[in-house]
Amino acid sequence: MLDSTKDIFYLVLAFCVLWFTVFLCWGLYYFAKILRQTNDSIASLRNSFSKATSIFSFAKNKVVSESIKGIMSLINKKAGKKK
Repeated sequence: MLDSTKDIFYLVLAFCVLWFTVFLCWGLYYFAKILRQTNDSIASLRNSFSKATSIFSFAKNKVVSESIKGIMSLINKKAGKKK
């Protein structure tokens, strides 16, 4: 089977290629896992920003509507005093 040093070289080379392939597959698996976690984190962040935006728009609408009601009541009071 191992007649020359060339055969030993090919055997060692095949073993090295095998370990390199295993390492490459392991690395790609963890890289894909990291990308998936990043995608999940970004989706969670987008969801949080969406909730915050809706809270701020609700608060803005409330402030605007309450200020309009206040202004209208002041106008009505002034109009009532003039009569």
